[in-house]
Amino acid sequence: MATAIATPHVESVRTSRWPYLLAYLAAVIAAEVLIAIPGGSTGLERPFQSIGLSIHILLVFTLMFLSVVIQPKDATLSPLLVAASLASLVRVFSLAVPRYNFLGLVPTAAFPDPVTNPLNTIPWLALVSVPLLVSVAAVAYVQRLRPRDLGLALQRWPEIVQQTAIALTGIALGLVEFFILRPDAWIESLTVSSVVIGGLVIFFATGFSEELIFRAILLKRAVDGLGRRGGLLYVTAIFASLHIFFLSGVDLVFVFAVGLFYGFIVLRTRNLWGVILSHSLGNVILYLVAPFLFHAIR
Repeated sequence: MATAIATPHVESVRTSRWPYLLAYLAAVIAAEVLIAIPGGSTGLERPFQSIGLSIHILLVFTLMFLSVVIQPKDATLSPLLVAASLASLVRVFSLAVPRYNFLGLVPTAAFPDPVTNPLNTIPWLALVSVPLLVSVAAVAYVQRLRPRDLGLALQRWPEIVQQTAIALTGIALGLVEFFILRPDAWIESLTVSSVVIGGLVIFFATGFSEELIFRAILLKRAVDGLGRRGGLLYVTAIFASLHIFFLSGVDLVFVFAVGLFYGFIVLRTRNLWGVILSHSLGNVILYLVAPFLFHAIR
């Protein structure tokens, strides 16, 4: 009778994969720290951002090269390395795509450079989401991952109810993170049209694309290569490391916990829609709604 218990040989193979993956995680953390270090006369500049970005670009090409070299020896690690490169692509697109003064904003005391004004974030995210989603689709196609493999299939009403309940957790998660970070709003006023347009951009640029990367493609490949527990912890560590930019230890712990929660849900339900919508709704609350509702206590 077949057994699900891993054999010593399987465990030794999994162990041999960790040096590659931990080296990548360490490089991502180093790059994110360099990107996050503040400086300049105002303390708002990021003087080492270009170095961190260069590391991420180098990581993408290195992982692609390694995946080809390792393929004959370890056909499970190879697609995992390609999937991991998508995490670095998130940062590459977010920093390498030029930012413009899309809205024609004028300099203010708080934001002397209109390009850095949070109100420019929504149109910039819309621009960034296009190459990111194309990259995700390309990896899914090359790795022959169908919508069902990615957790994008909904067939029964109980599933819809379940995923809706998961999606609603985004409200509480968004509020908690708002009180941790207290960010400025990404829209000028709290109107229905601003929230709808901003919400759609956030859905495609963060919820949909990032969950496809971390909780669909990368988590699937990490579980294949490291087992459920190791894969979940590894993917969550990468996900959390990309939030070093906020320079908040509390937020890092919070994001790590959210990553574990999302990963556990996807592994348990084999469906991605709940966490996609929860992630999107959380960011809508965080950046579009809460800054107006709680502006007096910020």
